[in-house]
Amino acid sequence: MDRVRLIALDMDGTLLLSDHHTVPQRNIDAIRRADALGIRVAISTGRMVEDASDFIRRYDLPCMIVAANGARACDAPMPGGRMLYRCHLAPEDAHRALDILIPSGLMINGFEDGIVHTVGGEDGRKYHLVYRGLIKAQYGEESIRKAADRGIMKLFAVGDGGFAGDVYDPRVEPVRREILKALPHLQITSSAPANIEITSPQAGKGTALAHVAEHYGWTRENVMAMGDAGNDLNMLQYAYHSVAMGNASEEVLAACRYRTATNDECGVALMIEKVIEAHLASRRNHDAS
Repeated sequence: MDRVRLIALDMDGTLLLSDHHTVPQRNIDAIRRADALGIRVAISTGRMVEDASDFIRRYDLPCMIVAANGARACDAPMPGGRMLYRCHLAPEDAHRALDILIPSGLMINGFEDGIVHTVGGEDGRKYHLVYRGLIKAQYGEESIRKAADRGIMKLFAVGDGGFAGDVYDPRVEPVRREILKALPHLQITSSAPANIEITSPQAGKGTALAHVAEHYGWTRENVMAMGDAGNDLNMLQYAYHSVAMGNASEEVLAACRYRTATNDECGVALMIEKVIEAHLASRRNHDAS
């Protein structure tokens, strides 16, 4: 692990506690220690850049960002950070996906930088970043169709009343299967049982992470990634040092080289501390030779 130069961390189910908004102090301390040793850390999430940026600023974390399941990557929180990678859904793909999603009755969110376009869901319900004042919102099919023409970075469809998708909703799986059949070339993943996340074929957390690593002159052997859910598989398959959380799905557990403790047991900190120990041991050996 002494060759690790970049550590990518999923947020929900990985970096955060199970309340979805708290970063435990042990994780914070481990990230800061790693950065002080020259080991860069990237928050790698299905969430938007604005959301990840807010967390980084709130906890004063020295982190880069891979956001929207790899549709965006930047070297620091936005605004102010430098965009390293970006892609969006081709208009024809976005419209075809919307043709399937809109009749389903699920809440559909289509994202551009700084704005979410919402169709369906419970009356009056807003996306949580709008409540938090981080992005603006527009509503209705006409709005999301115009955004599709311009270039949507991610479509996010969810049941259970428009929340994260943690609660089973029988409408979700048939829609997921239909989209997979109609648009098999897209990145179609989920971060919870009752949501569907759709991005460009050029997206994927691992794809964006590879661009970040290449920018800094690193290879996949220099990258560690930690995650728990289906939308993490792309980066776990890319990173040589792949780590499944103790609370990870069976699919993620099978894909990873290492396994750590759960998110509520600070599994992130445990692995970062191992990387730090390996770096310090390597330095001691080098100084002694």
